[in-house]
Amino acid sequence: MRHFLAPLVVAFSSLVIASPALSQVSRNIDQCQAPDATIDQLIVHCTVAIKSGKLTPEQEARAFLNRGVAFFERGQYSLAIRDYDLALARDPRLPIAHVNKANTYIRMGDLSRAVAEYDRAISLKPNDTQALIGRGGALIQMQRYQEAVQTFTRAINIDSEDPSAYFNRALASLRQGNSQSAVLDLNRVILLSPEDAEAYVSRSRAYQAAGDLNAAYQDLTRAVEIDPAYSFAYFRRGRLLYEDGRKDQARNDLAKAYQLGLDHPWLAEYIASLGN
Repeated sequence: MRHFLAPLVVAFSSLVIASPALSQVSRNIDQCQAPDATIDQLIVHCTVAIKSGKLTPEQEARAFLNRGVAFFERGQYSLAIRDYDLALARDPRLPIAHVNKANTYIRMGDLSRAVAEYDRAISLKPNDTQALIGRGGALIQMQRYQEAVQTFTRAINIDSEDPSAYFNRALASLRQGNSQSAVLDLNRVILLSPEDAEAYVSRSRAYQAAGDLNAAYQDLTRAVEIDPAYSFAYFRRGRLLYEDGRKDQARNDLAKAYQLGLDHPWLAEYIASLGN
């Protein structure tokens, strides 16, 4: 399960275009927000719709927004930022444009600008949990953990059923060394999403930090039961056993993680040592 935001394509609202002369524009509008369109198709059709001169400012804003997402998916981040700015020029009250712009800045490594864009989205839509969770994620990367906890708490107060807010608040708590709070939040994630293998792996880290190795082992075992191809869960369980002195028990898990293609310096060193 993914717990961090990705930019979203925002679809056009329903349009009624009666004139036959506008039928091609209507088709381009439809393709500009079609969920099954390829990235190149989105760029072409959104561009044609924009250049038609037949769109309202709101429709044009959403065409720029969707084209920006297509550029983002193609890794052309500067073009994505440009299109989000053009969308906001047509419709300044478009919170998702700020959210998408923030997500693009994160991909570019510009965390300060990302936080500023999330703040602009939140100023326009204070109950935007998407923006709050994205902001909190950026703050974690900036090591501003207490502020991140506060941001995720705001999101939880708006939507107490969103597992991503609890999950990310647990990560921030762990970075602060507060394993007890992390366990409580991850308990909530697992209650809301019982088959979330990532939540079990993260809770195992919290249990291990608290010194409860048995609970950590049980959570890692549950994670690989849910997802037998989860290489990192095998690695975590194997390393836990290895560092607990149970090296024979650890060998199978570490070998499994390696076979599944996990790339980790500690694991590579361990596997290399077996050949000596």
